[in-house]
Amino acid sequence: MTDSILSAERFAERDFSIGHVFNQTFSVLSRNLLPFCLVSLVAHLPNALTFAPRMGAVAQGTANASLLLVFGGLGTTVLATISQAAVLSGAFDDMRGRPVDIFESLKVGLRRFFPLLGTTICVIILYALAFIALVVPGLIVLTMLFVAIPACVVERLGPIKSMGRSARLTKGHRWKIFGLLSATTIVGLVLQFTLGGVGRTIGGPTLGIIVLVLWSAVWGAFNAILGIVAYHDLRVAKEGVDTDQIAAVFD
Repeated sequence: MTDSILSAERFAERDFSIGHVFNQTFSVLSRNLLPFCLVSLVAHLPNALTFAPRMGAVAQGTANASLLLVFGGLGTTVLATISQAAVLSGAFDDMRGRPVDIFESLKVGLRRFFPLLGTTICVIILYALAFIALVVPGLIVLTMLFVAIPACVVERLGPIKSMGRSARLTKGHRWKIFGLLSATTIVGLVLQFTLGGVGRTIGGPTLGIIVLVLWSAVWGAFNAILGIVAYHDLRVAKEGVDTDQIAAVFD
């Protein structure tokens, strides 16, 4: 334990590092690619409904297309709430050098389902209101609330306290977080449009939808781990705690 604490103190001296967040995210995902992506895939299956109009399977601008967007979005939001918590728990096990038990991780997601869903809805509403007002406030809210979901799960907080906790943790590091989010968002969008276009060209709308759903699963797992690692590193940098102390809630 002493070695872990000293390691945390050394990291705190280096401050919050975007490079470390990326490296740790890729490492955790690569070691657990299959279980994390399978959980994420189930959560993103409803996205097939939202991709149908874009791929030309359903005419855009119609009542059917609108219904698919609504039901697909709601379904993904609900299921992703559980999968994100499961990936969070599994990622902490991996970072502690423990084997990942995806079924135990899913239990964590189910236990925190309603607080997580409430936090997710509140964050989405605040994002939307801020972006409607102006782009800049939207970006500020985006960075402030980046680790609200991990805070909700790990610290067992309600929606309002989770968002407040995220705002405190990200304070002083929001330009770095903005850079992190900008880079991943641009890369994600480029890959999504490219892969979707290639799939549609080769196999029509059906293959295009399948490719986009599979990509959503991988990208969803990556983003979940990214948020978890950022939360972990922010706490290490600002509070000097170690991984075992942060993840003790799961024991």
